[in-house]
Amino acid sequence: MPVYQQINEKMVEVQLTNEEVFARKGAMISYQGDVSFSRSFLAGQGVQSMAMRAVTNEGYALMVAKGSGKVYYAHNGLFATIVPVRNETFYVESDALLAFDARLTAGTMFLGNQGGVSGVLRGAVSGQGLFTTTLRGTGDVAILSDGNCIGLPVSDSVPVFVDPQAYIGHTGELASSIVTDLNWKTFVGQASGESYQIKFSGRGTVYIQASER
Repeated sequence: MPVYQQINEKMVEVQLTNEEVFARKGAMISYQGDVSFSRSFLAGQGVQSMAMRAVTNEGYALMVAKGSGKVYYAHNGLFATIVPVRNETFYVESDALLAFDARLTAGTMFLGNQGGVSGVLRGAVSGQGLFTTTLRGTGDVAILSDGNCIGLPVSDSVPVFVDPQAYIGHTGELASSIVTDLNWKTFVGQASGESYQIKFSGRGTVYIQASER
């Protein structure tokens, strides 16, 4: 299976042995060995999932690397973090994806399962944190963040509330809901900027960055 290694805080190495790895277009900065690169349109997804990504703006342009050798990935000087996914689902914002291997199956889902019309409306305004990309199975994912990525543990007794614009992804047995503070001030520019959040409860880890996109 592909082997991921953190070279420094902004660069990841993926070692391939007759395998494949998907990465965002333009993220490959160097490679060694017998590796070929081509555009990937499905990345292990079906046509229906690809169509959903287009409708929800959860799309991403991917390249696939095939062969044997070492490939180095980085993007725009952003920080990179390797997240192991072990027989579970990793939920991640598409613009935070750097690379993932072909053992994982990609898809798209609606993150906020509650919140009603108000929650959906606030999500449409911000464009973040409602529809998200899923990676299922066992493999590794390299994600991007503005500054060091922070993993916040979630337990049954301690839920975590996240600003959707700081949200990167999450793993574990978590339930998500949208908590809103929607009132007339929101529409006239007098809101605090935290008019709605995503609440995570259960057991798992939520990954955030120390800035708002």
